[in-house]
Amino acid sequence: MGETEERIRALVEPVLARIGADLVELAVKRGRTQLVRVVVDREGGIDLDSCARISEELSRMLDVDDPVAGRYTLEVGSPGLDRPLRTEADFRRSLGRRVRVVLADRQHEGMVEEVGESRVTLATAEGRTEIPLDRIAKAKILLPW
Repeated sequence: MGETEERIRALVEPVLARIGADLVELAVKRGRTQLVRVVVDREGGIDLDSCARISEELSRMLDVDDPVAGRYTLEVGSPGLDRPLRTEADFRRSLGRRVRVVLADRQHEGMVEEVGESRVTLATAEGRTEIPLDRIAKAKILLPW
């Protein structure tokens, strides 16, 4: 992560901490008008009002600190329902939801029961399955429809 992204991260994390949200992704896409994309989530999901509040607070802070050279557009949003699950925090926010986890040699579908110590525990049709996070090639929430 570059200096610009680090400065933005330092501004956004206290804002997210106040509303109990996590930073899922931070990206600065350079061009004529740069795009600062901040993707946030929290347990139970993030709503539009929370995204708007984060955007307003962060916009004011970016105007004062000015970490982005030139013009930019700020975009604050949620990761979406079909987002990939990558980190322990992603799985923790998915507790109680059905997921598909793909490993190198097989896949599992089940309800996320526990997350911790770099592993996730699923309740599958075959029983409880513990999967180390570093063995997961892909994982996502299974949509109910």
